[in-house]
Amino acid sequence: MRAILICNGEPPPRNFLRKILKNYDFIACADGGANIAFNFKIEPNLIIGDLDSIKPKVKKFFAKKGIPIIYDPDQNSTDIEKALKFLISQGFKQIDVTSAIGDRLDHNLGNLSALVNFHGKAKLRIIDKSMEIFFVTDEISFEASPGDRISILPLGEKAEGVSTRGLKFKLDDDVLSFSGRGISNIASGRRVLIKVEKGGLFVFRKTK
Repeated sequence: MRAILICNGEPPPRNFLRKILKNYDFIACADGGANIAFNFKIEPNLIIGDLDSIKPKVKKFFAKKGIPIIYDPDQNSTDIEKALKFLISQGFKQIDVTSAIGDRLDHNLGNLSALVNFHGKAKLRIIDKSMEIFFVTDEISFEASPGDRISILPLGEKAEGVSTRGLKFKLDDDVLSFSGRGISNIASGRRVLIKVEKGGLFVFRKTK
C-alpha cells in the first residue's frame, strides 16, 4: 500500500499535489500539514502529531467530518516521525513525504533524518514538484530525464565504494566525502543507478 504524508513545510503547487493524490491509497497529515490539506480542499484519512500547529478551525472542520485526529505528545520525536511510525505500523510499505522542506534549515535537516531513521522499514522519499530526495545504503535505481540535476551527499564524513551509471560525471568505486564534489551532477539518460558499499547517501534529483 502507498501513502502520502503532508507535512507543515512549504507546500508544493496546489495543482501538482491534487493531481498526484490518485497515486496513493492513503493521505495522512503531520499536524500543521492539515492546514495545507484544508486550504487545498483535500480530505485526509488521518491527522497525527502533537497538534500545536494545526489551526483550531481546521481541527474543528476535519473533526466534524469524522477524520481521525491522533494526539501524540511525545516531545522526543517530530511530527513527521510520529506519522511515519504510525503509517509503517499500519503496513504501508511505500510512503512519499511532501511539504517537508521550508525556510528552516534545522527543520529541513530534521526531516531528512527521518529518511535515515526509518530506512529499511518502508520505501521512503521526500517529493515536491521538481525535487525527489532518497536515502540509500546499498543501491537505488530511478527514472530520470536527460539534464536532470542529481546531487549525492554522504551521511557523515564519507561513503565508500560509490558507483554510478547514467550520470555525466561517473563515479566508479569512489570514496565520496562530505564536500561539494557530489553536487549538481547531470543525468545523461533515462535511468540512473547509484550504489554504495559502505555508509549512506542522500540523493537529490531536481528536474529541469
